[in-house]
Amino acid sequence: MKVIVPCGGRSSRYPGMPPKWSLPSNNGRPMIAEAVSKLDVNHDDLIITILKEHDEKYDARAGLRATFGKAVEIVVLDEPTASQPETVTRTLQATGLSEPFLVKDSDNSFALSDIDRPYNYVACESLNSFDAINPRNKSYIKTDDSGVIMAIREKEVISDLFSVGGYFFRNPAQYVALYEKLKEERATWQRELYTSDIIAGMILDGEPFSSCRVTDYQDWGTLKEWRRNLQQKGSYFILLDGFILERGNAHFSPRFADVAANEEAVSVTRELIAEGHRVVFISIRPESARQETEQQLAALGLPSGDILFDMPIGRYSVISAPHPTVPFTSANSLEVDPSEPRLAMRMRFDD
Repeated sequence: MKVIVPCGGRSSRYPGMPPKWSLPSNNGRPMIAEAVSKLDVNHDDLIITILKEHDEKYDARAGLRATFGKAVEIVVLDEPTASQPETVTRTLQATGLSEPFLVKDSDNSFALSDIDRPYNYVACESLNSFDAINPRNKSYIKTDDSGVIMAIREKEVISDLFSVGGYFFRNPAQYVALYEKLKEERATWQRELYTSDIIAGMILDGEPFSSCRVTDYQDWGTLKEWRRNLQQKGSYFILLDGFILERGNAHFSPRFADVAANEEAVSVTRELIAEGHRVVFISIRPESARQETEQQLAALGLPSGDILFDMPIGRYSVISAPHPTVPFTSANSLEVDPSEPRLAMRMRFDD
């Protein structure tokens, strides 16, 4: 069994950027690494198909091997393809694959174990599982009571079940043959060929497909969704003296070791850490006060690994630069009383 990640297009929904699958996530890993991170698959079972222009401009093959190791198989196409089925077909032809395979989109992630199953399937989820999702760029399936797919439609909501971008095929030769057949007929369609068309054609030919529910689905198909993903986690530089703790002094009372905590500020900071944000404390205290400061933070249930000591008493500024891979303003500042009633909202910049 192999997992094919097709990256043979020009990422038209991410204009003016490097290929979307190469964009760094919050943790610095490329999107494509996050796309397969929740799958039960070894890296030597991965086949990634990229464009020659991306390899030459971004050293893509070296980057992919640095991400997944030398065992990953990389197919390089000379020209962009017109559709995902074309990319997959050219990948199958280039590799001579004869074993079952999963086609996995590069711009989303989901958890799935036991990928290699004795039947074809479409990985899916229910619209009812999400509060906010773009239903217009999905394919939808309708199943019978046993989960066998009766119909599949592109961008037409025929049930609550939508494809999450994972399609499992038992027979590569059958896939290629049907693609070539549909390619000949495409002139009469006047639209892009989708993987859902391949599956619909197989179903009409008597080849059954089942539905396969996944968990922990995240979608980055558009720039707006990728932006939302990046903004889920951030970095907070939080002043210890006067915000987390009452302001102390190295020479006069109250001294650093004697000051009390601002409980609301401590509580909101704990919440930010629990949500996955990184917190770096800054302090006017000297480095010699590290031990007592770390003890104070530990007693409050706060991490003490990131503290910048010896900060001057003056104005603090964060300077950043715009970049197309970070499609939002990346630096905000806030001066707020730690007893502010709306502190949690203000610190998340929600108002």
